[in-house]
Amino acid sequence: MKRIRLLVLLGAITVALPLGLATAKATGTTGSTSTVYIQDKADYDFIGTNLDVGLYVTCWDSTKRGTVTVTVDQYPPATPYPFGAGSGPQAVVCDGRSHSVAVTIVGAGYDAGPAKATAVLTTPTNSKGNKTVSKWITIVAV
Repeated sequence: MKRIRLLVLLGAITVALPLGLATAKATGTTGSTSTVYIQDKADYDFIGTNLDVGLYVTCWDSTKRGTVTVTVDQYPPATPYPFGAGSGPQAVVCDGRSHSVAVTIVGAGYDAGPAKATAVLTTPTNSKGNKTVSKWITIVAV
């Protein structure tokens, strides 16, 4: 009898689990939250004047658009002098799906090594969509 109850319980969980996972996904509606993921590595050109930072952005807005601004600060000993520069705003699609975004920062003085990147996502009509994310990244020469 206990085995039958256990089998019935496992069967119910097996049926309910995919349904629960399906409803947990972002649906692209007004209540969806925004996410910004800064990739772990950025690359710079041979003299350190252009820095390319990759992001994954998910947002929703009734206008289907938003903007992301990125700043990168690098400090000694990775660079001989403290340096920070920003870019933006870079247009992004806000349709509730994740999109890959590339941002190029123009400055001078970046070098290979650790740096702090900050991305600010702004949407025109959805105040819940605004998001700021910071993380340490590694700048690499390509």
